[in-house]
Amino acid sequence: MIAALSKGSQVFGDKAYADAAANAAQFILKNLRTNDGRLLRRFRQKEALYPGYLDDYAFLVWGLIELYEATFDIIFLEEAVALNQAMLDIFWDDQHGGLYFTGKGNESLITQSKDLYDGALPSGNSVAALNFLRISRITGNSELEQKAEQLIQAFSKDITSSPIAYTQLLASVDFMFGPAREIVISGDPLLKDTQAMVKAVRKRFLPNKVVLLYPQGSEGQKLVALSPFVGNMVPTDKKPTAFVCEQYACKTPITDAEQLENLLG
Repeated sequence: MIAALSKGSQVFGDKAYADAAANAAQFILKNLRTNDGRLLRRFRQKEALYPGYLDDYAFLVWGLIELYEATFDIIFLEEAVALNQAMLDIFWDDQHGGLYFTGKGNESLITQSKDLYDGALPSGNSVAALNFLRISRITGNSELEQKAEQLIQAFSKDITSSPIAYTQLLASVDFMFGPAREIVISGDPLLKDTQAMVKAVRKRFLPNKVVLLYPQGSEGQKLVALSPFVGNMVPTDKKPTAFVCEQYACKTPITDAEQLENLLG
């Protein structure tokens, strides 16, 4: 729900969708977590219980990434990165790659299973693979891209035998092989020129991309802490500036929203 509402806000330009997604995310982050930051599954009569499974982590991380791109509130990106790491710590199979459905802290089972089938809802592994790739491009952490590759390789025989059953995972493969873009908009979020650049990005259907908004001041420093490569992407001549990159190789900075739209087109 958080991912869908956040994506809807980006596509339709309706802040109400982003507000609803933010309220849902804040509720979960406040009420459905243990003292060490791990997710819980159920909230009833002011009581949260039961350790989360893979899908709980993967889908929430997905939602938080989309919510960041809808609001550019750095807290959601920070939480996405932290929960993604927690998910790896709890569910990753070090021997064969991929993520188990249950992990450390869940109930003991005779055997651990890995779900990959993308039905009405995609599997936790498929969602996680794209999360790894997007966070890798956002933070510059190449190890996460390696995790995505290991995950895909772990299930390669299944994908080859019946690709139609793994459509979400194939979207990750498409992102991995690219071209995929890293788009950084540097400037004051309140300026009309900055907002025009954000709208130029959102007008296009660009599934294989990540978008960062780099403001100045303390919020900008928080982004640099997560994404060190944006530190040198400062406004040109004090004008909001867009940097469009592929695999961290960036084109000439752009200070005009129409030029940005044409480049992305």
